[in-house]
Amino acid sequence: MYKIHYLRDKLKILQFMILIADSGSTKCSWAICNQEGVKLKECNTIGFNPYFINKETILKELKNSELEKYKKEITHVFFYGAGCSTKQKNKIIEIPFKEYFYKADININHDLDAACYAMYNNKPNITCILGTGSNSCMFDGKNIIENAPSLGFIMGDEASGNYFGKKILSLYFNKLLPKELCEKFEKKYEHNIDNINDNVYKSSRANVFLATYFPFVSDNKNHPIIKNLIINTLEDFINVHIKCFENYNNTEVNFIGSVSYFLQDEIKELSIKHNFKVGKILKNPINKLIDYHSKKLMKNNQVL
Repeated sequence: MYKIHYLRDKLKILQFMILIADSGSTKCSWAICNQEGVKLKECNTIGFNPYFINKETILKELKNSELEKYKKEITHVFFYGAGCSTKQKNKIIEIPFKEYFYKADININHDLDAACYAMYNNKPNITCILGTGSNSCMFDGKNIIENAPSLGFIMGDEASGNYFGKKILSLYFNKLLPKELCEKFEKKYEHNIDNINDNVYKSSRANVFLATYFPFVSDNKNHPIIKNLIINTLEDFINVHIKCFENYNNTEVNFIGSVSYFLQDEIKELSIKHNFKVGKILKNPINKLIDYHSKKLMKNNQVL
């Protein structure tokens, strides 16, 4: 009898299908896995930032995604998103998720949580996000300590994709880019001022639009004027978001996000100048999040 109950309980555990999401403002990476950390499916949608999206758009994107065929089987959702830092903002994501993933337990968390869990290596560290937006915190394994709230793409987001976008557009329209860079820029990027103003001032996703200019920075980073822009901009981030923490020069500093991934050489170069130690630099934390949740499941023998 004991063996029958044991096998029945084990079968119930195997029926769990877990959906993990890492969302910036531009893109959301989704991974479906079982409680043992075996990835069953991976896909992408637009980013679900509660500051720039609503219920109708979320439901439309989900229905048009590859997740549609799995929604009835998903039992637990762990969503980590940019902008999900308050209960009020989290509700913007949670309400349509509960409607769409109607059989699942829904967990909405900040993208800083995802970065911390993905980067933690059994010792306190400073974790930085450099993607479409930017942010940083100190994580000791239990508590996330922010020096200040994120000010977003209008007042903050130093060294983010959208921050670099604003800088490049400023150089271009103020005729500060040399001819060879202007020609490269005009071949691949929107440079009509009316279209740009519409995308910035009339769109709910202005930060995402501005971040589309970041590849121009990374593709031309060896040009002196771009190299100088990168160094100065990264130093803005270091001075505001790393040096704000006590003992930053004795604490490992980790980075996550596409901007840090493509500018990792420059980050490492500046770490020597500013006397801090770079730990890991990841483009995307989704695989680390799968490891994190599967280990918790195996340890506790249940989904948390």
